[in-house]
Amino acid sequence: MLIELMLVSLLYIAAFALTFGLLMPAQRMVLPEFANYASILFLPHGVRVLTAWLFGLRAVLLLAPGGLLTHGFLHGTAGFSIDYFFAALFGIICATSTFWLFATMRMDFHRERAKTISWREILLAGSFASVINVAGTSYFYGSDIQSSSAYFIGDLGGLLACMVILMFGFRWIRRARP
Repeated sequence: MLIELMLVSLLYIAAFALTFGLLMPAQRMVLPEFANYASILFLPHGVRVLTAWLFGLRAVLLLAPGGLLTHGFLHGTAGFSIDYFFAALFGIICATSTFWLFATMRMDFHRERAKTISWREILLAGSFASVINVAGTSYFYGSDIQSSSAYFIGDLGGLLACMVILMFGFRWIRRARP
């Protein structure tokens, strides 16, 4: 579990750093109206969804360190006020709770139950997870509809980008095998 925790935390922090260090500055030049922390490619959401898919309920514990560290970095000590802290928790639990909810409705998309990887099912779960995330964070941040819509677009864009990266990575691994 410690290796998984370190790996997920590292991936989450790397996705965050890439989003806010590289993608957001480029986005501000092209789309300045999205400059309120809403990235149209929020890569950490992809990490959240794929971690929840791979690890099930353990994903909450695996995502918490990276989620809280990056939240603290983004908002400073104000990020740990009660409202901002609950907004961070929504981000941490959104994907895991979505997979759990789907499983209770007999739509269990978890990796260990799947015969093949269904990217459509992961994307569907990630979309619902984004709705939960956006509803919670918008409520606790007091966001308007434009910001909430941008968060949703960013979550889906980040998930799609992570899925494409993984698909190319899997393809490269298959080709590299003798």
